[in-house]
Amino acid sequence: MLKKIDKYILRETIVPLLVTLGISALLLLLEKMLSLFDFVINQGGPIDIVWRMLGNLMPQYLTLVLPLSMFLGVLLAVRKLALNSELDALLATGFSLNRLVQPTLYIALFLLVVNVIVVGFVQPYSRYTYQELVFDIRSGALGASIKAGEFNDLGDGLTLRIEESRESGRELIDIFAQKESDDGRIQSISAEKGNFFISPDKRFMILRLHNGTLIDLDMVQGRPNIVLFELHDLPLDVPNFAQFRDRGEEAKEMTITELWNARNSDDPAVIATIHSRTARALSILIVPFLAIPLGLVAKRSGRALGITVGVVILLVYHKVLEFGLNFSSMGDVSSWLVIWLPTLLFMLLTARLYYIGAYKVGGMPLRRIEIIYDVTVSALKSMITRLKAVS
Repeated sequence: MLKKIDKYILRETIVPLLVTLGISALLLLLEKMLSLFDFVINQGGPIDIVWRMLGNLMPQYLTLVLPLSMFLGVLLAVRKLALNSELDALLATGFSLNRLVQPTLYIALFLLVVNVIVVGFVQPYSRYTYQELVFDIRSGALGASIKAGEFNDLGDGLTLRIEESRESGRELIDIFAQKESDDGRIQSISAEKGNFFISPDKRFMILRLHNGTLIDLDMVQGRPNIVLFELHDLPLDVPNFAQFRDRGEEAKEMTITELWNARNSDDPAVIATIHSRTARALSILIVPFLAIPLGLVAKRSGRALGITVGVVILLVYHKVLEFGLNFSSMGDVSSWLVIWLPTLLFMLLTARLYYIGAYKVGGMPLRRIEIIYDVTVSALKSMITRLKAVS
């Protein structure tokens, strides 16, 4: 009997959890997508690079999305049980909230493992790759500094214009280039397509042109030389082109094993990052104890106040840990104060709400807030009615 109830609770929890996970991730990526499109377009980069950048941002958002999805999944499951009187029937048979939290802890343990893998190993690489893509766009390593449909001055008398950019800027379509030398020599080149690659000494980008015409005009000779070619290499001297730094120079880009091996270093950012990741990973085990009492709702009111309160708590906790990581990384503040103290307060608040829901008569942790809400709404409605009567 208990196994059937556990399966039922798991099913009622997993469905909204997965839906919330998908919607939350989509909303966060859509919000970031607009700024990335603006950045890439202003830099003259290829639009398809945005999707690679968004893919590498996804692991960064999971630190917020996973506990938020876990919270809403458990809360909506408990809320449904309460509104359908199923929870009353379970409690009448001796099924306590302490027993109700057990199947949700299985999900929390699974998400804990997922969170450790993502934050400890996937996120450092994705963060580094994202920063590398930003660097490549700004430096022109992806051909991003070549704006399609415009004349681009690349210095040393070289002007380049392309009609279309494909494959993250590596393939260019309908190319026109003109190079003017100090002695008055002018070379004009047109080609059907071309692609970028880096010279072996990494000092130049080579634009390899295919199927085109080269017009070489030397003022001394007085008449141009015209050459048809199938393949022609045009070196582009890009002064700001450089190799991106190696991964691991920042603590946020180190895996959990690399951080642990570097724990005895003098870098406060390493210690702060270890504390922050540990706190985030363990806090997901607290989420079910927060969601269950906030999911308890009176059948007559049916208000979703618990959703609002819980989401606000999780968002504030997430931001506090972010600020704590930044402050403690500078070495001015102890990680115990700005990371573990907020975590302790989060645990105490959750314990208080769960105690009220599990052991207090009535079991409504937000009952007083609902009363204040009702009084406030009634007063506002009365005020609006009087204003309408006066007018």
